[in-house]
Amino acid sequence: MRNERGVTLIEMILSIVLIGIIGIVAAQAFLYSTQSVLTGNSVREATQVDRLAMDRMVREIRNVRDNKCVQTAAAADFKFVDGQNNTVEFSWAGAGAPLLRNATDTLVGNVSSLAFTYYDNANPPLDITASPTVCATPCAAACAVTNIWSININLTTQSGTQTVQLRSQLHPRAF
Repeated sequence: MRNERGVTLIEMILSIVLIGIIGIVAAQAFLYSTQSVLTGNSVREATQVDRLAMDRMVREIRNVRDNKCVQTAAAADFKFVDGQNNTVEFSWAGAGAPLLRNATDTLVGNVSSLAFTYYDNANPPLDITASPTVCATPCAAACAVTNIWSININLTTQSGTQTVQLRSQLHPRAF
């Protein structure tokens, strides 16, 4: 009779357990890298959408018709008449609400905060957010010239668990 040796039950169980442990470690590493890629994509997409909204606000605010054409200059609302005589308003209603253009167009959703800060042209510039000069009937001859010289915009949005914050400072061309 030949001495044929097979695999014992204990050896087979140990092999299965070791292969299972190696499989679990490999699966966790794969899941971690997949989660990292998904998080990176989410942040990139949110940043891109926020940047487009910020760029549009900056571009349009730079085109205020003149320094008598600002109707509202509040911390979360800016309304003016542009060079083509269109009334443009950027507004935000509060935490979680979208940033709106003219009360109907959503520029970006799920905004955590939006803050317009207005400065005059003193040296150094003074924060006039509490009392900027605006006109109830913008661009009218009787309107006083606004004392706004430059505007800072701080926009913070939430995308999943990621927070994206953008800032911009601008000076309207006609001021």
